[in-house]
Amino acid sequence: MTGTTQRQDRKNQQSRKSDSPDVLSHVAFPLRAIRILIADSYEVVRAGMQALLEEAQDIEVVAQAGNADDLFAESRRTKPDIVLLTYGLSGSSEGATCKKLFHLLPAIRIIVMVRDNNVAVFRNAVEAGAQGILRGNTGREDLIKSIRIVGKGDTYRDPEVVEKMLRFLRQQQEGANFPSGLHLLSPQERRIIPLIAEGYTNKEIAEKLALSNRTVKNYIANMYDKLDIDRRTQAAALYLTLTHNRNI
Repeated sequence: MTGTTQRQDRKNQQSRKSDSPDVLSHVAFPLRAIRILIADSYEVVRAGMQALLEEAQDIEVVAQAGNADDLFAESRRTKPDIVLLTYGLSGSSEGATCKKLFHLLPAIRIIVMVRDNNVAVFRNAVEAGAQGILRGNTGREDLIKSIRIVGKGDTYRDPEVVEKMLRFLRQQQEGANFPSGLHLLSPQERRIIPLIAEGYTNKEIAEKLALSNRTVKNYIANMYDKLDIDRRTQAAALYLTLTHNRNI
């Protein structure tokens, strides 16, 4: 066998080896990108958001919508993972929009951007089941962070918006008792539900209350049974609604 033939054989062997499943199994392929639909009344805002988001390799903007009808149609067509919804989208209120989206696509996740940091808008978005709440002037890093958090199944509440909401509630609640609609909850559960409303994860609640993750999960499961709910957003909405209505 000539030297040229031997070199070619070795090359062919290496080529076959590089194509083998064992070798490919060790390659770190990226996970599927988080698919986003941007809904805003203004084209220039949508274009700017898309340009910002597509700088991230794990985010893909699959559609845009300028009004509620387009949003519902594009959501059905593209089935995004997350709808990024700005407050004031023409054609529907944010609460009604969220509810219809959940009806059309139960697995969809929604991030609402509250442009004027309005407390009522924040409460309405939470009550409607939105998994993410952001300020309208949120920076690129926080926007991408919130998408990644919501994309993996957690909730995200902008700390500044949450603080404004809680400050508003504290001002109304001075000297008041715990909401009567939550009287079935144990003392520990009553400590946990406001933290859920603030957007804390189970791990963060466990650290804050010096409990184990398993214990927190058990408390939350018991809370869901008592309140006849099955989602964190429902717990947050119930707490905020009862707390607010008690002071109207």
